[in-house]
Amino acid sequence: MPAVVRFDRRMFEQYCKSMNLKYLVDSQGNFRVGFAHDEERGCQLTVWLLAAGSTGQILAIRVESDRQIPKSDWPRAMLVCNMWNQTRRWPKAYLNVEDPQTEFSATIELEHQVDLEPGIYQELLNDMINTTIVTAFSFWSWAHKEQGF
Repeated sequence: MPAVVRFDRRMFEQYCKSMNLKYLVDSQGNFRVGFAHDEERGCQLTVWLLAAGSTGQILAIRVESDRQIPKSDWPRAMLVCNMWNQTRRWPKAYLNVEDPQTEFSATIELEHQVDLEPGIYQELLNDMINTTIVTAFSFWSWAHKEQGF
């Protein structure tokens, strides 16, 4: 059985290399993986792999879409997110609005977070990231085909 190790950002690099994914690292050490526009999903997706929390112990996977939701569709988008969240364990879906008073469009984001303070082994981390990405892709296929987003 693999050894449990302290979670850190280097594990993201190991994951990306094991999956042959092209990635960028921002100035805070966050990993960005882009996926091209897909007709089945109706959008282009960006996956962020983050080590959050005061000591970087929280795995945060955020999946962003390039799909802009006009303000007139925000109530329907929130309903779609709620429908997803009621029937799926992860990732959590939400309408990301910076300032409802000044914004005219928003995005739906999907997110999964887990505290890895006790540590993790690489294979489990890889599985968690893969599961989140696959289910985020499923969200967008469902939202696009069945919900009209």
